[in-house]
Amino acid sequence: MLVATLRAASSQTRAYEAIRRWILRGELAPEAPLSETQLAVQLELSRTPVREALKRLEHEGLVRSFPHRGTFVTAVSVQDILEIYQIREELEGMAARVAAEQMPSEASAALAAELDRAAAFVGEPFALEAAEGDRLFHRGVVDATRNSRLGSLLATIDDQMHRIRVISSRSAPWVAGTLVEHRRILECIVARDPQGAEALMRRHLQLARENAIRLVTPTTAVHRSAPR
Repeated sequence: MLVATLRAASSQTRAYEAIRRWILRGELAPEAPLSETQLAVQLELSRTPVREALKRLEHEGLVRSFPHRGTFVTAVSVQDILEIYQIREELEGMAARVAAEQMPSEASAALAAELDRAAAFVGEPFALEAAEGDRLFHRGVVDATRNSRLGSLLATIDDQMHRIRVISSRSAPWVAGTLVEHRRILECIVARDPQGAEALMRRHLQLARENAIRLVTPTTAVHRSAPR
């Protein structure tokens, strides 16, 4: 009985991790229907672990079930974006200020190298790589604060933020603009300019918020505001 229980738990974890990965990478689009039968066939599992995985994903807000209609990937709404960026602007603005006061030179050099690597994706259709580059830069700034609680707070919105990054990174102008803004923020951090770093980080996140809203609003033209 113990072996059967462990196998069931393993199957559920496998289903959960696979479906979650497909959603976060955008391979399962927002509002896409999710068939237990089709997912079970694709994952070579029975429907039971898939059903349990979908319940877990619904609890995390990545899918939603409707009576007599089925289960669907949740869409990224304008309200989601507004709430997420409101949190990020306050917390990451502070993080940039603190990073400018204490980021070690080796950490800033590592961020500069990451920005150089990210430059290779400008103009290329590599949404996942561009999204990861954006994540690594912001993570590096937060890590420089040495504030574990700050990192934990931001981790609670990491999945939602990743979905927005993937959507935004499909726009080449967005990728190019983000890289410019990241370099300017890092310049202020290296120059030990806390006020400048915070102001640029806040402006960067405001632009990111506006861009994401355009991308999820079909009736609005998609463009990238010029970095200031």
